[in-house]
Amino acid sequence: MTASPDATKPRLTPMDRIRALEALGPRRLTGTPTEKAAQTMLGEELESLGYRLAWRPFTWTQSLYASLLLHFGLAVLATGVGFSAPFVGAGLHALVALSYTLESTRKGLLLRSLMPRITSQNLLAIRPARTTRRKRLVIVAHADAAYTGLLFTPAIIKVATKQPPPGLGWFKKQLGLATATVAAMAALELLAGLSVWSAPGWLRGVVTIPAVLVALFNLDVVLRNHVVPGACDNLSGCSGSVELAHRLESTLPDDVEFVIVISGAEEAGTGGALRLAEQIVASGEWSPSDTIVLGLDTLSNGTLRILEEGELWPHPIPKPLVDAVAQENAARPDVPPVTTYVVPTGATDALPFLVRGFPSMSLTCIDPDIGAPRHYHRPSDTWSNMDDGQLRATIDFAERLILRLSRT
Repeated sequence: MTASPDATKPRLTPMDRIRALEALGPRRLTGTPTEKAAQTMLGEELESLGYRLAWRPFTWTQSLYASLLLHFGLAVLATGVGFSAPFVGAGLHALVALSYTLESTRKGLLLRSLMPRITSQNLLAIRPARTTRRKRLVIVAHADAAYTGLLFTPAIIKVATKQPPPGLGWFKKQLGLATATVAAMAALELLAGLSVWSAPGWLRGVVTIPAVLVALFNLDVVLRNHVVPGACDNLSGCSGSVELAHRLESTLPDDVEFVIVISGAEEAGTGGALRLAEQIVASGEWSPSDTIVLGLDTLSNGTLRILEEGELWPHPIPKPLVDAVAQENAARPDVPPVTTYVVPTGATDALPFLVRGFPSMSLTCIDPDIGAPRHYHRPSDTWSNMDDGQLRATIDFAERLILRLSRT
């Protein structure tokens, strides 16, 4: 350990900090005291460095998987209803397709708004610019942990993330495929209701298979109700954010405001980041013209990548961010280049900002053998199963990237 700036206590290493956060307790779910305890512990260290803290409460639902079960379970039920009441089946399928499209693109909530809500919070730690502000750099890391289930078995992840045959790359977007087939069922039932054409039962069954699979996998997660420790995903990003606050204290330009967001509810569907993005857009307190958002999510147990997000269709990484990564790669030919990984399903806290026009992207680590970080959403995601060398290398890259972005 090294001495902290005020020399009152030793400065934790990134891994020591992860270990201390993990020890706060299990079931670090959205809206739980353990989620807030992790945010509070991180905030205390940031406050000791001179950061101004601001708590932003919000309401959200606790389980992404319950929302997926609601959507695609209703779609399966609608197929059965459609045989005897095709207009009702068409309406239900259209509702599911519209609702999940809005939810997955972070544009709104329909069916999910019917689910019970709980209160969580985002913690903003702000280091104001020392002179007239020219730029704002925001890093976001989530404090909550995920549920687990059969869906996250490495063998299943490997199959789900395998690259499809040439020309069929879109089929890698499993939830995109499921949503498209739900919309297709609405069209088939509308045709039947209008007496234009009645699709045979076997065809309706085939078209419903993606929804059945999504519903069953998410039912398994809901019934297990098992929360993982979430050391790598994403106490690593939280610890890395505080480590960066220490490192950047004397190197960031004076005209740059630096904001660290320790978000809540990411594993419940990027709820904290979405609510924060909505708040800052409504208030106008941040502008896309001078603000960059960088997500730090799962900083070990794989190879460092930047993420192209989007569950139904891709949301390209803004060119200035891609260019900055390319420049950093060129500046360090002695280390493996950081390349883009197309996310097949799910999202990070960068997405709600990206779809609202903010230059945003996330750094994460992907094991190329399985298409996800090792121990991803598994009970084995503990500090003792993390690659400390990769954690340090990722934080080093994030530091260099932030400095490069701060000077452009």
